[in-house]
Amino acid sequence: MSTQLVKKIILFCLVLVFIPATSIWAASVITDPVLAKAIRVELKLSANKEVKAGDLQKLKSLYPENIKGKITSLQGLEYAVNMQSLFLPGHSIKNIKPISKMKKLTFLALEGNQITDLTPLSGLSNLENLILDGNKIKSLLPLINLHKLTDLIASNNQIADLRPIQKLKLNWIILNGNKIQNLQPLKNHPTLEYLNLDDNLIQDIQVLKTLPYLKEVSLANNPLNGLSQQVIEELEDNGVIVNLEINDGSELE
Repeated sequence: MSTQLVKKIILFCLVLVFIPATSIWAASVITDPVLAKAIRVELKLSANKEVKAGDLQKLKSLYPENIKGKITSLQGLEYAVNMQSLFLPGHSIKNIKPISKMKKLTFLALEGNQITDLTPLSGLSNLENLILDGNKIKSLLPLINLHKLTDLIASNNQIADLRPIQKLKLNWIILNGNKIQNLQPLKNHPTLEYLNLDDNLIQDIQVLKTLPYLKEVSLANNPLNGLSQQVIEELEDNGVIVNLEINDGSELE
């Protein structure tokens, strides 16, 4: 085999290896037009410029404002590996897998979407604030190892089990409008200060007496049992604000 032929074969092999990577780097990677427009605005790119992987690495925060239409796909956003704050409320997002690559993320707001599975968030070890109101979430299990998480807001979902978050050092838990019955996983929680659990299925609130730093709790529209009034009085005697207002503005007697 001639030296010239060998060189051509080697060159051909190198082309096969490198073309896919370079084409991804050079081509537009965002498939959702609404998301692409929001990114262009954030990065001050021209309206007709394709959003490339290299552009996405420059993103540290994204909060689309005053854009028409709703984002349905996050495909391509996995290249935004330096993202620290992501705000995408009120869209039609179901699959959040691309967010799994954002290891620097500290603030994530995804309220008002169509999310059911939080698994892609399980490795976001720097996440501190998480807002998930108004989705279709049943399980918080993927959050079990997010040890930097301090604020969890996930009202109006389908959450029933608090065990996945019992060892997290949360200051705020807002889980109104879910299916929570058992508060036992919160027993002796060492950091919890604010707890909102309106519109759940809670009867027994004895656990609340074991929370050393509790400052305020809201329990409106729960079927509290007969012993709850005594617990409430003890909490209030210790300076805890207890909110029992229900929808018509009256208070639980």
